[in-house]
Amino acid sequence: MSISLTPQTNESGDANLAAQGFGRVTDAPATRFNLSTERAAAFEHFESWGYVVLDKALSPSEVALLNAFFDRTQAERPDLWGLGAKRKPHHREQGLILSQPLLDYPELDEFLQHPGSYPLICDLFGGASQVRWSEFNFRETPKQAGLGQMNFHHDAVAKDRFLRQPYLPCDWLCAIHYLSDVTPEHPAFCVVPGSHRFSELREAFEGLGDQYLEQPIYGEGGTCVLYDTALFHTRLDGNGIEGRRTWHQYFARGGFLRSSLPTTDRYVRPPTPALTDWNLIPERLAFHPDPQMRLFFSHWNTAQSEWVAKNFDPNFRSEMPRGEL
Repeated sequence: MSISLTPQTNESGDANLAAQGFGRVTDAPATRFNLSTERAAAFEHFESWGYVVLDKALSPSEVALLNAFFDRTQAERPDLWGLGAKRKPHHREQGLILSQPLLDYPELDEFLQHPGSYPLICDLFGGASQVRWSEFNFRETPKQAGLGQMNFHHDAVAKDRFLRQPYLPCDWLCAIHYLSDVTPEHPAFCVVPGSHRFSELREAFEGLGDQYLEQPIYGEGGTCVLYDTALFHTRLDGNGIEGRRTWHQYFARGGFLRSSLPTTDRYVRPPTPALTDWNLIPERLAFHPDPQMRLFFSHWNTAQSEWVAKNFDPNFRSEMPRGEL
């Protein structure tokens, strides 16, 4: 595997620069898997490295459908995207984001358990009965967004992840689907393989040794990246001119699991807590007629509990963060 060093290589392991990476950006393409024929191999790759790339997880027609959704909703409801009267700057953390599209667009329900990635997600959580929904949103880094710097970071983590045996199932998992082609000229998702076993990026740099890499994920629209939220990752800028559209969906683990610890005989892993305190589940999904879908949407945060208690009052929803009507 070949390595190309960025101008700021940080090979010395300077803690002040660690959040921005150590410059070991590989120019070798990420290994990709076809879920229909390589499901077991994809599972093993995720188990080893904390992420996996799925080839053609969405069909070209589905990519076109979701891009049309971007165009239509940005024109009809620019406020929901942070445009229009509530225009937000194209900041470097997320760019444009439609935070809670499931609240107003039931036509998206068909993507909730998409066959291009969901079977593997079920495997990684130990079965469909243990998969819980956490978040669903759309994001766009617009064209001409310029250059910036997003630090390497991880998302939500559980403190016991360094002790439990076995490590899997993970606590939270994110599926990022590219809705546009991503090349080195575009903003690309980038991971540090194997870094989910470390609390800081500097520790990963030291602990992984020669295996420490910063792996950009390039691919055509329809590519899916599944990653453990404990994995260190970032978004590269590309050339600052080209843009990128993505669909992000987060999943959590449900159910009580028994897992061995080196210090005790047995302990029980409780279900993963709610990922956020603001994501809301619409009534059609929270009380879905299918009991399996109700189970899928059973991880409620306090805001959701209050909204249910108020009989899904739209006025209450509008008071919640990102709950605009």
